Amino acid sequence: MSELPVVIAPDALPALIEFLHSQQLMALNLTADANTWRALGARVAQGLAAAGVDVKPILLAGDEVTPDEQTIVELLLGAGREQRPYLAVGSGVITDVTRFASYCTGNAFICLPTAPSVDAYTSTGSSLILRGLKQSIYSQAPAAVFADLDTLCAAPRPMIAAGFGDVVAKYTAVADWKLATLLWDGPYDAAVARRMEVARDRCMAQADQVGAAQPEGIHSLIDALIEAGLCMLAFGGSQPAGQSEHYISHYLEMKLVREGRKPVLHGAKTGMATVIVARYYQQIGAMSRAEAGRRLAEARRPDRAQEIERIRLAYGSLTDSVVAEQAPFLDWSEADYDRLKQRILDRWPEVQAVAAEVPSPAALTDLLQRAGGTADPAALGLGDEEMALAEVYGHYVRNRFTAMKLSRVLGLLA
Repeated sequence: MSELPVVIAPDALPALIEFLHSQQLMALNLTADANTWRALGARVAQGLAAAGVDVKPILLAGDEVTPDEQTIVELLLGAGREQRPYLAVGSGVITDVTRFASYCTGNAFICLPTAPSVDAYTSTGSSLILRGLKQSIYSQAPAAVFADLDTLCAAPRPMIAAGFGDVVAKYTAVADWKLATLLWDGPYDAAVARRMEVARDRCMAQADQVGAAQPEGIHSLIDALIEAGLCMLAFGGSQPAGQSEHYISHYLEMKLVREGRKPVLHGAKTGMATVIVARYYQQIGAMSRAEAGRRLAEARRPDRAQEIERIRLAYGSLTDSVVAEQAPFLDWSEADYDRLKQRILDRWPEVQAVAAEVPSPAALTDLLQRAGGTADPAALGLGDEEMALAEVYGHYVRNRFTAMKLSRVLGLLA
């Protein structure tokens, strides 16, 4: 894989112009919405025009753009049939729909973040809502990323806090990745995991500066978010950056869309959900091997029909898609389940070592608050009942073995 050009600078426009000239890219589609056009898009369009680049702006409608079929079609209609690379000027949603549209039309795209709010900028997956189900659709990485630090520092504080929440999520994401390797023989890359941990820890050390929107804090934040995408790119999957905490967030996002409610920033939800997952890791870490053995002896393989009814209760019209995703778990035999339980018991010290890597819920809450975020679902407009559903049923979103599935086997999760 060739190295992805990434520039983080107070004013990234000159570097963008130099890159376009070096690549002879002199005609572009520019994707934005009304907010990102004001924040950066208009200035970029004007600067590129002055540098001889033909820019076609495509401004997506609405105060809150949703990454669904309607938005994708809107973008494709705006672009027309002319073949042009795309500039994605925005945060997660703009980047994801542009990534997908550019990939489907055989064009490259360049990423210009307007907020340090998500880790999607350098990944290959587009996080889209298709027929109501949140899915990660393979598309392509950007040709380059140009992060304008002045713009990022001026981003709305909730978006900055959301980006920090998405980095906090790397505690449980990496832990879940290690757990799956121990217990489910999932694919793993220790070097990539370490890269993610180093970038995460550098960002955590700047929590107060992130909360104050200071350049050094925002630089560490966008660097960690970009590195998360590069780790996903290097590994070829989302495991380094998003696991059970993301599935809780995805469940909530799908529910909000189905009910026509105002969306909650992705990183705000994942940061909050990380604290929930950390509570389970705390219980696992404190559990003796003897207690784990007792719980495993009492555990019974989930009945397939009953599991499907649970999924139907939580996902409604999305049930068939979720059941297909969960086939490896729904189709467990008694022998498979017994082997899993024995492996958990045999490797309990290693499981506890993984759990010990996750900070306490109180420590994670403190980090979120110092960066301007929250671990309180009510502060995000989320109620107790829907949070209980997300906590119990969110793990069905993806076919991964995580702390939440382990907690289900151990009887910690209903």
